[in-house]
Amino acid sequence: MFDIINHKMTKKVIKSTEEFGIRLKEKRLPYDNQRWKTLIDLILLPSDIYKVLTDYKNRFGVFPNLIKPSTFNECIQQSKFISRKSIYTQLADKLQVREYIENTIGKQYLCELLWFGTNIQEARKIQLPDSFVIKANNGSGTNFIVYNKSSIDWDHLDNLTQRWLSKDLSTQFAEWQYRWIKPKLLIEELLRSEDNQIPNDYKFFCFHGKVKMVQVDMDRFTNHTLTMLNRNFEVLPIHHVYPTFRGEIRKPECFELMISLAERLAKNEKFIRIDFYDLNGRPIFGEATLHPSAGREKFEPPIWDKKLGDIFLKRCGGDDLSGA
Repeated sequence: MFDIINHKMTKKVIKSTEEFGIRLKEKRLPYDNQRWKTLIDLILLPSDIYKVLTDYKNRFGVFPNLIKPSTFNECIQQSKFISRKSIYTQLADKLQVREYIENTIGKQYLCELLWFGTNIQEARKIQLPDSFVIKANNGSGTNFIVYNKSSIDWDHLDNLTQRWLSKDLSTQFAEWQYRWIKPKLLIEELLRSEDNQIPNDYKFFCFHGKVKMVQVDMDRFTNHTLTMLNRNFEVLPIHHVYPTFRGEIRKPECFELMISLAERLAKNEKFIRIDFYDLNGRPIFGEATLHPSAGREKFEPPIWDKKLGDIFLKRCGGDDLSGA
């Protein structure tokens, strides 16, 4: 199989079809035309499959089993192809998801939206606070924190944000939900805790509508730590990406409320991660993620990839996750 996938002719054909699909999308911009969207999706499907197979092989040393997945990462990779609902585009769109949040749990859980558009230079004309966050609605990691607006280089920001808008994240790791987001920029308030720090970020792993695991990110822009917990706020022996926090993590007063809100948003999805910030006891929605780390998360120890896969596949309930 590897010989076929790695063959020069295979690579050439895949590259040609992807380039054709991207050119067609750029020419037609068919965001509101379902026929064109379906056609372009079909043209890009071979490239999507190829990228999932080759990237997974490069990262884990084996091809993913997309027919009968057994691990969490394999389940995520399979879902990229068998779960392509229009609502997923709304959930991935950092602007449109706000409407979903407001309609499902209420606008009181949203941070303040200060501006949106396609040209960041237009934001210079409005009254902005001293600090805020600039984001693109169509990707991941496209954020720019402004701590002091008097020091902004608007020309640099213009170049940076236009590059953001030109990106199509769906072609990187075959994450279809990003493909049909109309690219826009937005400015949101910069969340600060009572001690003037970025609040802790709680990421709720929801399987079949229920929270089974929580990831806590602390001190993201200084000494970033990442700790995994079960829904009872007990630390799990899972390590990945960033070091685990070594001290005692204080359970937020709004933790149970965040669980309830996350489950209301997750509904009956097989899997979705719902993120909230704890802003001085008030949950503030962060984002909804269908494919954490694009389904290429290296868990340590690796057995946790299998344990979470069992929950995804309903081979176990996952209510007894512990350090055992």
